[in-house]
Amino acid sequence: MNKYTFFTAATAATVTVASFSAPAGAADHADYEFPFTDVGDRYAEAVEFLYMIEAINGVSETKFGTQQTLTRGDAAVILSNLLGLDTESAPDAGFKDLNTRVKGSVNALVEYGVVSGVTKTEFKPGEPLSRGAMAKFLVTAFELQDYVEETPFTDVGGVFQPYIEALYGTGITNGKTATSYGTYQNITRGEFANLLYAAVMFEFENLYYPVPVKATVTSATSTQVVFEEAVPDDYTPGEIASLLYFSLDYSDGTENEINPTSYTLSADRMTLTIRHEDLTGKKGTMLVSDFEKEIVAPFNFEPVSTTSSANVKESFEQPAGVPATEAAQ
Repeated sequence: MNKYTFFTAATAATVTVASFSAPAGAADHADYEFPFTDVGDRYAEAVEFLYMIEAINGVSETKFGTQQTLTRGDAAVILSNLLGLDTESAPDAGFKDLNTRVKGSVNALVEYGVVSGVTKTEFKPGEPLSRGAMAKFLVTAFELQDYVEETPFTDVGGVFQPYIEALYGTGITNGKTATSYGTYQNITRGEFANLLYAAVMFEFENLYYPVPVKATVTSATSTQVVFEEAVPDDYTPGEIASLLYFSLDYSDGTENEINPTSYTLSADRMTLTIRHEDLTGKKGTMLVSDFEKEIVAPFNFEPVSTTSSANVKESFEQPAGVPATEAAQ
């Protein structure tokens, strides 16, 4: 699993949420697409987004628990939901204190490298999540380590310092006050929703999206997609392919999603070539989508039919000195 897959899947949800968002300053929960009555306008946009993409639930059907302290276990569940991690097949991380509700999420996050335990055998899912630990969760989950910047906070140090500095460098957090981050204070569910949402929006704004301008089915087993600009060096062909959606519309009216079996980028990183299922004997259209528009590439690999006539000689020899076009006539 990589974050590129998650963000393309969440793009549609972002557009949906934006279309429903309440006017600035509105505090009536009925204006938002969630059932919670305890979420004011300070947290509503974040809670709405996370609720719409099914990353969060409330503490009850009508309460989000905005001012309640967030536990380490609940944070793990929310993060694994957001990232779309495989919580069922992740290897056991070795923690002995996990209940069935949080175990899969914690195991998946450990495998993904986002979280670690308080000890080798204890994750302590029921303990409150500190703001410092939250910074580590977000920075590792969204790979923000390169944004470290010195902060004005006087309470930042120890193991959480680089993570807090990275969050500060991205602008995701400005601290509790101008000089205090609140490293060891417990974080509330509302605060966590806001910071998680800010991290997601930061990634959306800074994530490269390939813009296809042309697609050509070059053979029965390969298709080329040309982009508007060269793909950055830090993106692999597989990551670029995961940011696109491929499907087939056959001439007989049937449709089929297509999953590339391999992918390569040209030397100038302008063209992606994908290998796919064999289209021999088929006719239709390949559709390549970047989730905003579709590029259409027709193909026809149906067998060419030939006819014969008793009036046509089986062999033909071109007369010497006569151009081929005249000889054929």
